[in-house]
Amino acid sequence: MTDHLLTAVYLLLSVVAAAVLAAVATSVRLLPEVIDISIVLTGAGLGALAFTTLGALRRFDPDRIARLSLGGTVVGGVAGAGVFFIALVIDVL
Repeated sequence: MTDHLLTAVYLLLSVVAAAVLAAVATSVRLLPEVIDISIVLTGAGLGALAFTTLGALRRFDPDRIARLSLGGTVVGGVAGAGVFFIALVIDVL
């Protein structure tokens, strides 16, 4: 079971990395403007999704999964804001 859980974690990390790259590429105009992805909102959603998925895989109670979802939203939003701030500092946006 540990190998499957580790595979799921790697899959979630690759999805988060792809979403962040798509958000940066949209901001730099490498992708058409039809794709509108906000870095902070995407990070918050992906953080909540990742924490909820890991909680479900570990078979936590629904109350604890709800708290994990809220925590993932905060962590993902802060990470997205950090990525946005770094992009501003290096003058990408």
